[in-house]
Amino acid sequence: MALYHFTDPRNIPSIRKHGLLSWRRLADRGIAHFPASSPLSRDLDERKGLADYVRLALRPEHPMAWRAVHEGRIEEFVWLKVDRTVMRFGALFSDKNAAAADATIDSNWSTALKSDDPQAEVLVPGFISPRWITFP
Repeated sequence: MALYHFTDPRNIPSIRKHGLLSWRRLADRGIAHFPASSPLSRDLDERKGLADYVRLALRPEHPMAWRAVHEGRIEEFVWLKVDRTVMRFGALFSDKNAAAADATIDSNWSTALKSDDPQAEVLVPGFISPRWITFP
């Protein structure tokens, strides 16, 4: 089983160099990027203490990918495949989009993996090294 992360293809050179960084680390380090997340989503992350996590989907399909394009935050998207080993690095698991007010977020992998919500997520703290990522 792999995990997935969507991103604007213009971010690929940076991801190859730095890995997948949380949006908080990207901002703190001043790394230019094309964020798919909205300001509201980032604000909700801050409030819930999730700003320093990289979000991963369980399958290469996610309604937020198309929404980010539709709303003009990114021009297009590609899917990065991420080795499931990253779940061992202090990951949290959410049964739906972690920004949702009623999301269950905990350290039990089955919270996400047994959810039937298409936005169930694995949240990896800080960053994911390029060694765990398969690029398109």
